Amino acid sequence: MLNLPRLLSVTVTVFAAWSVAAWSAAAQTAPEPQVQNPAGYQAPTITVKTRIVVLDVVVLDKKGSLVWRNDLKPEDFKIYEDGQLQAIRSFEAPSQHRMPQTAAAVVNSAADLKKIGDAPVTILVLDELNSTFQDSSFSRQQMVKYLQSQPAVLKQPTVLMVAMNTTFQQLHDYTQDRDALIDAVKKHMPEYPWAMMGSGKSGPGAVERMAQNLAALQQIAQASSGTQGRKNLIWVGNGFPSANLVGMPQDEADIIQEAYRRCTDRLMAARVTMFTINPTADTTVTVEADDTADLDSTGDEGGPDPMGEGSVSFSSFAADTGGIAYMGRNDLNHVMDEGIARGQEYYTMSYSPTNTSEEAAKFRSIKIVMVDKNLRALTRDGYYPETAAERNPVLDKEMKQKQVKANLQLDISGALTTQISYNGLDVKAAKSGADEYTLTVTGNGIGWTDPGANGEQHEEATVVAGWYDAKDKLLGHVAREEVCARPADNGGCTYKLPVTLTGKAVRLRFLVRDALNGRMGTADVKF
Repeated sequence: MLNLPRLLSVTVTVFAAWSVAAWSAAAQTAPEPQVQNPAGYQAPTITVKTRIVVLDVVVLDKKGSLVWRNDLKPEDFKIYEDGQLQAIRSFEAPSQHRMPQTAAAVVNSAADLKKIGDAPVTILVLDELNSTFQDSSFSRQQMVKYLQSQPAVLKQPTVLMVAMNTTFQQLHDYTQDRDALIDAVKKHMPEYPWAMMGSGKSGPGAVERMAQNLAALQQIAQASSGTQGRKNLIWVGNGFPSANLVGMPQDEADIIQEAYRRCTDRLMAARVTMFTINPTADTTVTVEADDTADLDSTGDEGGPDPMGEGSVSFSSFAADTGGIAYMGRNDLNHVMDEGIARGQEYYTMSYSPTNTSEEAAKFRSIKIVMVDKNLRALTRDGYYPETAAERNPVLDKEMKQKQVKANLQLDISGALTTQISYNGLDVKAAKSGADEYTLTVTGNGIGWTDPGANGEQHEEATVVAGWYDAKDKLLGHVAREEVCARPADNGGCTYKLPVTLTGKAVRLRFLVRDALNGRMGTADVKF
């Protein structure tokens, strides 16, 4: 019998672990870091700073059509949080999010994203985990049709990912090469969705798929946290079955809602706006949970259920992140085009909430009113205040060390069992000895501690290496916990990592995870 609270409580605290459940062998053999802190080093301290809420805002007309204009000013928008008018602190027009129009700025991999500044990117996901084989095949055809309608050099850097029965993988790295993406989609053959067909819309299997989806979304958020601009996530598939929490024991319902809330917070913190596209012609199905071991199908729903209404649905991620949930349409190629267009024409503005309460459990609603009544604004519905300990469970002093260790192991496993590039930290790797590599970490992603008594600041990080064979099987890994003193020139951190390869390795992946802010960066070396 599946222990739902245990499964989802792990999901709540894992940032990027697709291997959140027992199906991932890598999670069972995750690295166990050895702490090597310098003498006299003390645990990080956290300074509470003023909260800034950043909103990406799409302007529509009364019919819901995108308004292509760049001349709106801050005074044309009124932002309300919980009904209180907020002062706009910063404002950017759509023209400030454009791709640089130079050949040197064309993106061919995630490493090139630093060239594009604050321009948006697109994340395409094919959901084979929760879709029938027929729906998955139709989704592939429609994605190819959409791509074929685009210019040879795409307007936005685009990455292609797929959620399968047991894994979440990248089919193609970020690129603006339309034909390369078309080729990747055509070459990928959908898996038979045995995980869904075996469990349907009820039972422990449905709960496991919910956990897999939550972990995949958190992995997307964490892997792209170093990309400055908006990320438009186009999720093509059914997503996990909706869960009706009415009648469920309160502590168990709280766990599910907390898992959903934290996943939404991660997406918003990484500026991910989600557009869900359900390829099934009829409506979605609501799943009612009678107990933690079984979920029973109970009826139909016509759209997303908001939090607080006693249910959790996959399509709710769209409204909660400022996107749109599309259902019951067979022109998926046009829907993809519409979602991506809305994701590239947006204003960005920020405010500092007048309510300075740190009550994390209370939802803060956001509403934007346009001065011009012929226009309306589309942005996220609100947010939950978040503490540093929630962003990174290692800092949660009340959490048991066993859980902290499990979270770290799962976090690392998620990054080691995929080819998805993580850019939360800027990591570079170079061989510095027969069995040694030097890793350098630079940029703004480093979480420096507050100055100590001697004025020094540090970064505490987990440093990992994993190596793979020609079939991309993980052959082995090594991990250590390191501490780096902040250099006087602010040049970042350097770590030495001994690596003794085993087996016929053809690729080496390095990973650095910051202990203070949970950011992760990867660097891959091929032999």
